[in-house]
Amino acid sequence: MNIFIVAYVVFIVTANLIGLLIFKKSRNLYLAALVIFIQAGVFGVIGVVWAVVVFEDGFSAFFGFNLAAYLFYNSILVLFLALVVSIIKKVKKHW
Repeated sequence: MNIFIVAYVVFIVTANLIGLLIFKKSRNLYLAALVIFIQAGVFGVIGVVWAVVVFEDGFSAFFGFNLAAYLFYNSILVLFLALVVSIIKKVKKHW
């Protein structure tokens, strides 16, 4: 298996687990989406540095940018789910 795929999985699972822990502690999905969004930038920079150090090539920096993009999409998905849950709660409250 490609080492980059393993790194993608590790970073994405780590970001989601940290987001889950934040959600369990604060019971706020919006905060969890914000934490995952912030981690997209942090893990993206870590991915850039790691890829450049390992491969010693400037073009390997795009690995970190790609990783940050996946985590950004992930945070958008969590934000969308938070909006859907909020709408469902409001609809149930009025029924």
